[in-house]
Amino acid sequence: MMRILYFILPALAIMSLMSCSDDAESNDQAFLSDIVTVESTGDSGSRFTFRRYGDSPLITLTAPGLRLDDKTVGRRVLLRYYPESGKPYTDGEIRPLAISAVNCDTTVIRPVERYDWDSNAVFLNAIWRSGDYINVHLRAVYSDKPRYFSLMVDSLTLTDPVPQVYLVHNTLGAPDNYMREVYASFDITNVWGLPGCDGIEIHVNDSNLKKEIYKFNK
Repeated sequence: MMRILYFILPALAIMSLMSCSDDAESNDQAFLSDIVTVESTGDSGSRFTFRRYGDSPLITLTAPGLRLDDKTVGRRVLLRYYPESGKPYTDGEIRPLAISAVNCDTTVIRPVERYDWDSNAVFLNAIWRSGDYINVHLRAVYSDKPRYFSLMVDSLTLTDPVPQVYLVHNTLGAPDNYMREVYASFDITNVWGLPGCDGIEIHVNDSNLKKEIYKFNK
């Protein structure tokens, strides 16, 4: 069996930008929190794109003067920010508060029967499609050891109109521990973009919402 081991990352801040004075000035305005793609960064600022849900219009956000590590370009991050216009989910400049790393990966195509995909439940808060990405917000047991954590397409269903996809979580026998907040964003292009694909069904072993399958239609 091919082993695909990952470290699962908690939501760790890359950069915290909010000062006490900023907080006081903005306490009458709710900040927004979205998983976005870092499109570019430089001395003049950074640019981010995302779709709020499904195939909604692509939104472009710009943060003048914000310089990130060049290694973040092309990656997905959790961005907390205020829109300068005061209008949520429209193109324009933003005032970023914090940027956090998220787990980024591409859907893995494997025969799922070879993997104990539901070995360890997750505490799912939300799952949603954002263009060619599936985003998840959950809590998972902490361990400093590698584990299976991926979004796996069952290769036996790859040519079906609705391929079966599994949120694999297996700590490989790590002892029980406290739970940590986790965000992840999976690029599903390799299954979503297939000819004849009408959608996908995602199976989740969830201890919170008690729902086993989430269907996303084209």
